[in-house]
Amino acid sequence: MSVTPIPVVANTYLKVVYALPEIKIPFTNLDISVSLLSAVFLTTVRLANESFLVRFFNWPENATPTKEAAASMASICHSTILCVGLIAAFLSQKYDVAALIKDQASKKWWPDFADALLQFCTGYMIYDTCVNILWLRWNPELMTVEPTADDYLYLAHHMMCTFYMTSARVIGAGYMSAMICMLTGEITNPLMNMYLMGEEAMKLGCCNGPTAQLIHYWVTIAFAAAYFFVRVVVGPAYFANLTYVLLFTKRGRENVPLPLNIFWNVLVWGVAFGSVSWIQKCYGILAEFAVGKTGTEAQEL
Repeated sequence: MSVTPIPVVANTYLKVVYALPEIKIPFTNLDISVSLLSAVFLTTVRLANESFLVRFFNWPENATPTKEAAASMASICHSTILCVGLIAAFLSQKYDVAALIKDQASKKWWPDFADALLQFCTGYMIYDTCVNILWLRWNPELMTVEPTADDYLYLAHHMMCTFYMTSARVIGAGYMSAMICMLTGEITNPLMNMYLMGEEAMKLGCCNGPTAQLIHYWVTIAFAAAYFFVRVVVGPAYFANLTYVLLFTKRGRENVPLPLNIFWNVLVWGVAFGSVSWIQKCYGILAEFAVGKTGTEAQEL
């Protein structure tokens, strides 16, 4: 009998997983080694990119635009690695948002791969909270953290996502429900963060020449189109299916305890509706593009 080979992407993840010692949350059986490594890895990427921008592109040292751009670069790194892994996971396993993870072990490596994906994303939430909110907003004179209004939204988002992914791991079910939320949430992240980097670059004399403005303009259009399509069309379609399977089928209610099941759905739709402001922003960008705004007017976006 032939053995189905492990996809290269999955094999890469698994080599890392199996090389790590288990680090479990005290009094539980929940391993967090991949999450901790991911947080350290992304922190390193974030700091290295800040130095890279300063040294090679003359971005101002210790300036907020440079720090924000470096954070965006780390976010692009995370979402690219994560989405490649998620796509490989979905292509190698039947789509089932209510499945018990033990029932998805016909490919013995798949549960470990799926668990690594959830841990990797959790590691990003840890990194982003600690580095880009608590540390970046730290005021050394007042000895306090001064988060922005958006930071509070990101904190709420990170807590909800971390709870969803962790609770799926605890009960051993619904992995794919978390993973489809991760994929629809992260697939446009590279373009979004390229757009955010461009916004920071437009504030700097070193980086806002005509070529940079033109690139930023087209990145903005690409981001707006992709984000609007995913958040208005693709995401809600998958979320509606998720809600139906988890809440309105017997198997969904059996595999995911009803109180948690309901809360998961509140989180899914809460995050979906939480993106309305960005959807409106993207619609505005596309509307301006549709009436003939040109690349020379890119900075006005």
